[in-house]
Amino acid sequence: MNGYAAGRKDVVLVVDDSAQSLGMLNEALDREGFQVLVALEGNQALAIARNLPPDIVLLDALMPQMNGFETCERIKADPELRHIPVVFMTGLSDTESILRGFAAGGVDYVTKPIRIDELLARMKTHIGNARLTSSARSALDSAGHFLLAADAAGSLRWATPQARQLLEELG
Repeated sequence: MNGYAAGRKDVVLVVDDSAQSLGMLNEALDREGFQVLVALEGNQALAIARNLPPDIVLLDALMPQMNGFETCERIKADPELRHIPVVFMTGLSDTESILRGFAAGGVDYVTKPIRIDELLARMKTHIGNARLTSSARSALDSAGHFLLAADAAGSLRWATPQARQLLEELG
């Protein structure tokens, strides 16, 4: 059984407008012990993620209304959701689409048809890495130090509560 706490299943949000893909993934992930949430499009995925944050998101790139790239960008722009790993799963296999998926914030990109064993191995790795990162951030947050991280452009990516408060006071 998956999960980091006794009895807790890892939660996977599968976002795809194809009933066939959803059915196949739901069955395979359920069999592996995951709790599966399903969304048919981007806005629905964002609403579900905000109400019940998943451990990982499996996201199709091509969907009606809001495509997967924009959905991923919105997940990564939300401070409450940005820590969630997003894996693109799509029929788009051209280099431009793959690069667009990573630029949107995806941690991985798999092409359809999905090879379940490979997808499961990737998911477990990304969930484990996200948990390690979360544990490290929690430890730093509770240590009482003034720490922050910025990207190459100088934008704030993360800060301890103490550093965040100081930055807010400084304007």
